[in-house]
Amino acid sequence: MGAAGDSNSQAAPSELDQVVAEVVREAHVQAEALRPEERQYLKEHALKKPMGVLHIWALGVGVVITGEYFGWNQGLKEGGPVGMLLASLFVCALYLMWVLALSELSVAMPFAGGPLAYGRRAVGPGFGFIMGWSMFLEALFATIGTAIATGGYIYYVLSLFAGGLDEKLVTTCAGLATVAVFALVQWLGSGLQARLMEWMTYGAIVGLVWFWIACIPGVRLERILTEPLLTDGWAGVLKAIPFAIWWLVMIETVALAPEEAREPHRTIPRGLTLAQITLVVLVLLTWFFAAGAGSDYHKTGADDMSYPLPFVYGEVWPKSTHLIIFSLVAIFGMIVSYNGMIYAVSRQSFALGRAGYLPRVLGHVHPVRRTPDVSILFWSVIVAGFVVWGYFNNEAVLVAVLTCNLTALIWYVLAMACLFILRRRDPHMPRPYKTPFYPVLPALVLLMSLFAAAVYGWLNKPVVLWLTLLLYAVGLAYYVGFARRRLISAAPEELAARAGHENKVQAHA
Repeated sequence: MGAAGDSNSQAAPSELDQVVAEVVREAHVQAEALRPEERQYLKEHALKKPMGVLHIWALGVGVVITGEYFGWNQGLKEGGPVGMLLASLFVCALYLMWVLALSELSVAMPFAGGPLAYGRRAVGPGFGFIMGWSMFLEALFATIGTAIATGGYIYYVLSLFAGGLDEKLVTTCAGLATVAVFALVQWLGSGLQARLMEWMTYGAIVGLVWFWIACIPGVRLERILTEPLLTDGWAGVLKAIPFAIWWLVMIETVALAPEEAREPHRTIPRGLTLAQITLVVLVLLTWFFAAGAGSDYHKTGADDMSYPLPFVYGEVWPKSTHLIIFSLVAIFGMIVSYNGMIYAVSRQSFALGRAGYLPRVLGHVHPVRRTPDVSILFWSVIVAGFVVWGYFNNEAVLVAVLTCNLTALIWYVLAMACLFILRRRDPHMPRPYKTPFYPVLPALVLLMSLFAAAVYGWLNKPVVLWLTLLLYAVGLAYYVGFARRRLISAAPEELAARAGHENKVQAHA
């Protein structure tokens, strides 16, 4: 267990110089090529590097593990237990290949901008913005859904102690408290949040193992092997896919961590692959026990069911003391993911702001703690606003989950396009890690992501499609009307693009 550096202490000038030197080296740009103002800008907007392999694993598992605790269960209603299993296997295969392909891009351009850097270097600033905006929207709506659902979990725990509570009011207040606490954690420093992420991830895994063991007496195979086996045919399997994506969505948060990771060429592929293998095991076992022990998959998969695991546990062990204790432990599964998700939101916003694609103030770094303080606080306020919106809208969590998953699929497709383009246009770009089974593996990721996105046409949730379209229109309008003429040449993502251009010129000379 690597000890993270103390991010609360004043960063020494020599330490900042080292971080800047690493950013320049990772952008494949000669330090002598930087203008003095670019060198100063990098120094003022540099992040620290406290994260090792175990921290990356914990970030990958922790940010996703809430997918086992809620959000996937509505797929049971759409496809039944076996239909949900088939949809989940499809998604597990997609994500196992996705992390292998993503690692090449993440290690070759190890910046907090992640998707922004890949699109910027492969095609240009407009494409980079669309990729960065897609990842940002994915992370934002994952954070919103998890904040509201965490409030729901806390309400469930409190209701075990006291009856007659106002569910909406308690859920909203608990969600707002979650937002406030983890805004502070993120502001205090990446080292602190990485250590907390690691230990809360252990707690969340313990909660799942506890759930599996407790549900053994309640498992009935006939609840899984229904008549008919596919309750709504293959159409039900397809309609379950957008919910199954929630099992594993946000694993790509790790792509935003290389700028804060030690030896990213080693820590990112190892930590990301270990995280994905861990998560596939958690997915399959959680599906089996939730579907097999729940008395009615329609109830477990109801649209307003945001705490399916305590619900099923309570059916197996009603009014038991250990149900209360489990429900308390289960909250770890929610807050650990919220912590990882607000990390992703703030880092993507920070990178877009630092490079000028969003307002520059979002790229501000705290002078002592070296954290993106403005992005953390601003988006925490926005998430809090959506939590309040959830008080008035019973489908808020469902809409947030589906919007997150759709925007994720969009940038998976774009990322694979970047991988192919960079292999062809920039073959000499340093690649410490290469995608195995190229070009078959990234082609499968691209095709499966397109297929999963097309499935949204079968869902009767037009609000998700219209909301997604509106958000892309707003983002593109800001970029075209304002940001594209104000990009920052000293941002690492822009330096990487400059290096790519210089490589092409030299190759053709």
